[in-house]
Amino acid sequence: MEVKVKLRDMLKPAMALFLICLIVTAALAFTYNITKDIIAERAAIDAENARKEVLADADSFRKMENIEDIIGDNPELKVIREIYVGLKDDQELGYVFSIVCKGYGGEMNITAGIDNDGKVTGVKIGDHSETAGLGSKATDPKFLSQFKDITPKGSLKIIKGKKEKPEEINAVSGATVTSTTITNAVQAALNMSAKLGNEGGGSSE
Repeated sequence: MEVKVKLRDMLKPAMALFLICLIVTAALAFTYNITKDIIAERAAIDAENARKEVLADADSFRKMENIEDIIGDNPELKVIREIYVGLKDDQELGYVFSIVCKGYGGEMNITAGIDNDGKVTGVKIGDHSETAGLGSKATDPKFLSQFKDITPKGSLKIIKGKKEKPEEINAVSGATVTSTTITNAVQAALNMSAKLGNEGGGSSE
């Protein structure tokens, strides 16, 4: 009898814990189902606004399909996740690239615009995990403005001194890794833009 009582006493808190976990799980699932569409819609709006910011002259954007076929086995271009053709009055102005690459603190989402002349029209940083006050300084407009309106004659290069060429980018003090990550992302966008131009890119399905 004593054994049965002890077993019953042990089962009661276990059942209570199970019910609590079940209720919490159901509540989380319900909340997710309610909010997932809202979250997805906001993410789409943020992405569209980022495209408008980095290629401001465009009035619409057309997503390119099957970009994996264009990227091929090039490891430097594999950071590019999406490509949009920027249009104005149905004329192609350039491209916007959605890039995901690894910074100092984790993945960084970067949007870069390149026009048909190979000029960088803008760079915007999205979600990232860079250290506040250090790596995050490389996401500030002061650093990003170095890319704006430059048409590099060669590959972008991180430096820590006086700039002598348009393609030279001053690293943020204490945030060299983040500065290099962003610079490499913009270089990938420039390389892909040149590749698309050489191959007559811009088509979509």
